[in-house]
Amino acid sequence: MRFISCASGLMPTVLTLASASPTLAHGEHIESSFLEPLPVVLSVSRMPTALQDVPGAVSVIDQDLIRATGYRDIARLFRLVPGMQVGQERGNDHWVTYHGLGQDFPNNMQVLIDGRSVYSPHFSGGTNWATLPIDLADIERIEVIRGSDSATYGSNAFLGVVNIITHHTREDRGPSVGIRVGQSGIRDASARMVTHQGPLGIRVSASSHNDDGFSGLRDDSRMNTANLRADLRLDAASELSLFAGISDGRNGLGHRGTPFNGSGERDEHVDDTFVHLRWTHAPSADEAITLSWYQNREETRDEWEVGAPALGLVGIPVDQNRSSRRDNLELVHRFAPVGGLRVVWGTELRRDKLDAPILFYGSDSESERLFRLFGSLEWRIADDWLLNAGAMAERFEDDSPRLSPRLFINWQPDPKQSWRAGYARSYRQPSLFERNADVRVLSPDGELLQQRHIANPRLDAQHIDTLELGYRGDLPVVNATLDARLFRERISKLIWRQRIDAFDPIDAARPHVVVPAPGSRHAAIQQALGATRWFNLPGHADLTGLEYQLRFSPWKDGEMTFNHALMRMSARSMRQVERTVAPYVASLSWQQRGTLWRSMLTLMRMGPVDAGSGYVPDYRYTVPAYTTLDASIARSVNVAGIPAEVRVTGLNLLGKHQELAHRPLQRQLDRRAENQVEAQVYLTLTADF
Repeated sequence: MRFISCASGLMPTVLTLASASPTLAHGEHIESSFLEPLPVVLSVSRMPTALQDVPGAVSVIDQDLIRATGYRDIARLFRLVPGMQVGQERGNDHWVTYHGLGQDFPNNMQVLIDGRSVYSPHFSGGTNWATLPIDLADIERIEVIRGSDSATYGSNAFLGVVNIITHHTREDRGPSVGIRVGQSGIRDASARMVTHQGPLGIRVSASSHNDDGFSGLRDDSRMNTANLRADLRLDAASELSLFAGISDGRNGLGHRGTPFNGSGERDEHVDDTFVHLRWTHAPSADEAITLSWYQNREETRDEWEVGAPALGLVGIPVDQNRSSRRDNLELVHRFAPVGGLRVVWGTELRRDKLDAPILFYGSDSESERLFRLFGSLEWRIADDWLLNAGAMAERFEDDSPRLSPRLFINWQPDPKQSWRAGYARSYRQPSLFERNADVRVLSPDGELLQQRHIANPRLDAQHIDTLELGYRGDLPVVNATLDARLFRERISKLIWRQRIDAFDPIDAARPHVVVPAPGSRHAAIQQALGATRWFNLPGHADLTGLEYQLRFSPWKDGEMTFNHALMRMSARSMRQVERTVAPYVASLSWQQRGTLWRSMLTLMRMGPVDAGSGYVPDYRYTVPAYTTLDASIARSVNVAGIPAEVRVTGLNLLGKHQELAHRPLQRQLDRRAENQVEAQVYLTLTADF
């Protein structure tokens, strides 16, 4: 199976993942729950669940599809998932969101790697896709939960969840190498080494990604990544796994001609590391206990100079360096107390700390602690009825406790059809930066020149109430499968950044807002650039729509997949929000498989969207709808007994287009797009030893 998208229901094609027994006692490893010859997913309720029983809409991208696309960036894969909205603001900056609402840094979707959250406290939340310490070749599959799931993953699983699952070392058979060269200065290399010593399996991966980005922009990227995974079988029912990794490199940032060089051209140096330890005890197929701990560290060096020569100010240093650390401890227990009933419960402790003196004036750092307790049950009421219920209680140290419930019922009138209806509530906790930001630009002699961000300690968590109806069924007459999801998502207390007038007397009464003296250099700069603050917008917004996937095989070894999503945002008191949701997004993919040749062609259409930053007064710039084409063709070869593959991939083959409005002010207002996506063609050679 190359691509699986399921709201629920039995798959017409079995997801065969090379396991013969569901228990360690019969010789399989800990992850056998999703390596059975059955269509199962793990992420939705933290229980291995057959697709017809899943309490939510799920899409799975497996390693076979990842390789067929020829893509070199994880973020681009999500263009193949119904309802996902993806774009590039610049060559090293991917914008990934489910159902829009992204602003500059989309932060409404939880992202996990092997269950480890990479939803970052580093800046304004969200995920930096360009610096994730992971290599595409190590990914076994990606499970995408299309819809709120705070009942399982807590705050930040607001619109959906992405869980990237890497290969178990038992699946790796030997070393491999790969090289890639192409337009835009693409020069990539990767290598993997695998060893098995009795009950121990070890994989070490290393890769280097280099490109020059878009022409005319300072957005080149040089990123090096190394990963380690070790799996040790302790006994017939227990296993210990170690994950560790690092990514180190630099990304070009900034733009020419921004006012006062406020977003000047420079290099951002990044250094991300993690270590993740997981112990699992699975005495039977119906029970498993998992205890895990991980630590994420992120460091960024981002420095440049601003100035206003007309005001006698030049060479003023800006130090936007920052670092973050996350420590997380989690216990999960899954069991089946009686026939027809399965239960999972767990608890989680977390501490986030963000060190960034420029982001929190008067304080070098901010931190936050979190406690979670969650549980879910799956109850087979009758042969064709299944009830799924779950909830999570969580407490952030400075906030009141919150409860996120979920209730779904699945009806399967026959093995080829499945209906699902349900309700869920989810929250998104404000990031440390959103709530506490106080960013001030000072002259060398200590004079305040600008207050760029203003704190809002009363900022509350936003929440969403989701109602959905799902259907999945086989269409045997045309050898096809239809998967559809109808939804209504009501969002309240939406967190939104807005430009404010620092001269407002209401703000002036607050001690964290600085009111400049009229006629001062501070007043001139502040009036030109303004300040921003995050608010909870009043009222609510309703996001309604339909998304579906039609997959069929019109001829031998050929597969067509059509994804289409229609969305409508209605927000009477939030008109500025409506344009941040593209009204439609669609893709049509054709895969052709053969003994020696393999090809994939994908045509994508993205509706108009305004992902404005909120930094510009009365700023409105909706990027027009665009269509783009990707293609990849591969030939398997054998060189001196070594299996290899030669692949040519082309992206954006229909020509230049803009996908997101870039952030610098002048060119946005003039509507002269300098960040146009261009066609890329590159050659990839891989060999397995």
